[in-house]
Amino acid sequence: MADVSRYLTAGEIINRAAVEVGLAPVVDAFASADPAFRQLRTLITSCGQTLIQDYPWQRLHALFELVTDSADSGEYELPADFSYMLDQTGWQRGGPAVWPLLGPASPQVWSYLKARQLYSATLYVWFRISDGKFNVFPDDPVPDGIPITFEYVSRAWVIGDGDDGPESRKDKVTEDADIVLFEPILIINFLKLKFLAAKGFDTTDAKNEFSLSIESWKGKDNSAPVLNAGRPFQGMRYLDSRNVPETGFGG
Repeated sequence: MADVSRYLTAGEIINRAAVEVGLAPVVDAFASADPAFRQLRTLITSCGQTLIQDYPWQRLHALFELVTDSADSGEYELPADFSYMLDQTGWQRGGPAVWPLLGPASPQVWSYLKARQLYSATLYVWFRISDGKFNVFPDDPVPDGIPITFEYVSRAWVIGDGDDGPESRKDKVTEDADIVLFEPILIINFLKLKFLAAKGFDTTDAKNEFSLSIESWKGKDNSAPVLNAGRPFQGMRYLDSRNVPETGFGG
């Protein structure tokens, strides 16, 4: 079978970027005392952390789960690798009913809820993220035994120690063998751009290459649904021969 790797190590990425900007490759990018490689290994972490905030890459999606307990305060710790929540993924998956979570509540809505202390043991749970914690309402008391889930983007974009377990994930590169969970050409182009900009060199071509690769991979990161202007298999009728006039096209 062909030697095909989905992702590259930090050392491979740094060396490829280095060669493309005119530097000679090294055996270990993290052991090199060359000032250019010291800068490259710092910049690659900046690249990864910037890419996380730029787009919710599917490879970094993770699931948060908790089950409420009436003895809780309504405030829960978020995962250590939590970056940001994926909108509209919060659900009550049990308890009195299955419903999407209400929220995130604005500070004004949260203040209103707390002031009124409206409590319903039947259906709805509100949420907000505040001070780095996940808060639910009602919270006096917290509804008992409601499974709550939502998806989030993990800040852990690096696999260390060659083992893709939770304990090996991290948010920066620290050694040559670390595996970077971004499309290789995307982060190589970004690293070249950052390096050339830091050195004060012309970045026109590098910027164009990076812009092309990031827009391309944003489009390819997830599949997209087929948009149908006619009648769907079920549900509301859209445009077809029964609701479009037979004459006057282009008039």
